[in-house]
Amino acid sequence: MSLFETKCPMCKGTLWIDPSTLRIVDHQEADHKKADLAQFLKDSKQDKGWDAKMKAAREEEARRKAEIEEKFKQAKEGKGLGDGTPPGGLKSPLDWD
Repeated sequence: MSLFETKCPMCKGTLWIDPSTLRIVDHQEADHKKADLAQFLKDSKQDKGWDAKMKAAREEEARRKAEIEEKFKQAKEGKGLGDGTPPGGLKSPLDWD
């Protein structure tokens, strides 16, 4: 009897499968390295690039929010798109041409 060896997609361990019955014969767990809090804190202090990226993302989101609020305010006041067309671009729902 020859066993089929494969990696488990869930736990990344090793599975041995019997090809005739398609049953798992044996399972060996993968060696997972435990996380070290001290090392994580040390690494996070060294990598300051994330702070700049997060700050830029927050500024971009605030700018986009202000722009959307301004467009909503203009639409609410009935200014339309600025070129004389009403919001939606049509004068009437029946004005398709």
